[in-house]
Amino acid sequence: MSYLNSQGLLQMYQAGQSEAATAIFDRYVARLIALARSRIGSKLGRRVDAEDIVQSAYRSFFVHASGDEYELNKAGDLWRLLASITLHKLYGQIKKHTAAKRSIHHEAPTDLATAAAKTPEPSAEEVVAIIEELHTVIRELPPEERMVLTASLQGQENPEISKSINRSERTVRRLLANARRKIEQRLLPGDTTNDRSPTAVVEYEAPLLYADYVLEQLLGSGGMGKVFRARVKGTTQKVAIKSLHKARQSDPRAVAQFVKEAQLLTGLHHVNIVRVEGLGRFPGGGYFMVMDYVEGIDLQSQLDVQPFSIKAALGILKNVTDAISYAHDKGVIHCDLKPGNILQDKNGNVLVTDFGFAFLIADGTTVENSIGGTAGFIAPEILSRQSLPTPATDIYSLGVLLWTLITGRLPERPFTRCNREKEPKAVARIVNRCLFDDPRERYQTISELQQELMAIL
Repeated sequence: MSYLNSQGLLQMYQAGQSEAATAIFDRYVARLIALARSRIGSKLGRRVDAEDIVQSAYRSFFVHASGDEYELNKAGDLWRLLASITLHKLYGQIKKHTAAKRSIHHEAPTDLATAAAKTPEPSAEEVVAIIEELHTVIRELPPEERMVLTASLQGQENPEISKSINRSERTVRRLLANARRKIEQRLLPGDTTNDRSPTAVVEYEAPLLYADYVLEQLLGSGGMGKVFRARVKGTTQKVAIKSLHKARQSDPRAVAQFVKEAQLLTGLHHVNIVRVEGLGRFPGGGYFMVMDYVEGIDLQSQLDVQPFSIKAALGILKNVTDAISYAHDKGVIHCDLKPGNILQDKNGNVLVTDFGFAFLIADGTTVENSIGGTAGFIAPEILSRQSLPTPATDIYSLGVLLWTLITGRLPERPFTRCNREKEPKAVARIVNRCLFDDPRERYQTISELQQELMAIL
């Protein structure tokens, strides 16, 4: 969504597309934090928290925006609006802390929007660095903390969040506090209290040479890294090159996870899995992986336009289950199956990608790695950390995926079938079994699920 202007993003959010909220947050959060900090001053720095102010401003913005209370007329209006809300929140806090000492009018400008517009903006490099660091810490949050933080930033109040995740309000407050603390530890200047202690540098085998490729176009950017379209030098062959964000290249855990994904995918050869050729290193030392270039689009981008027909969704799921069945046979649990991680090329072929959270099972034991996923698609036993991933973990996500492809929305919990023709009982029955809280009540193998799918097809 980086190509959309602020008016387009606001319209998408008001139309109910939650992804626009994330895009709005990512686009302006660094500048808003910098703005708030520039107005706090050293004396109030320990009592007034810039990140708290910005989070409160976003909550207010999303609540009012969802009610169609805002309309943008020209470029820059969204920044001025968010800056005005942030400064309003900020001066309210300053007033509380300084009421007994001096008038708030001594510090507050009379035109908050104009003052915000005139505030010096951080450099592009500073903005990129802060946003990448923010992506990093949010991606590393435990699933529940990440879920409540996202919901809070989208304007949901604690009671609403508590109901949606079936946890007490006290737990929601604790999760939000934990998330804020971790973000502060990573973003506040001069903080040396976090756990990023010096770690021995691990060198991984990376035989591919950067000099053999020519980067041509940035295809996308996520929480972990970026993907570029590239060309093999001296040929017309196109490949995709995936790399970690610069801010993550010095994080041993992120590098180990990235290398693990490359090594894992290099060993997987299936028609419905994006092939990885291998691992290489940039001249500056960071790692990259070279993958097949897929001329197509991810399923989430198609869902943003309209849901799939039942026949199309079942056909897609058949291909996805073929890939996941193969991965399970190789001892690999994907752990992050969602529309954004499934590609469809220009010929209609379906390919599963992004094994960044994959879990490995070897000889009945688990290999230590990062457990994660995406809110709404994560199996409850993983979300509550009651067990390690199993094939039933992916089967849960496949049920969510099928329902989402057909209806354009996540299934409600507890799952109930809406009374619509396009949601037949046969599909609802399959989804219902995939979504049982108890993994033992779900389909136990992908083959068992495929038999039900084939009966409908």
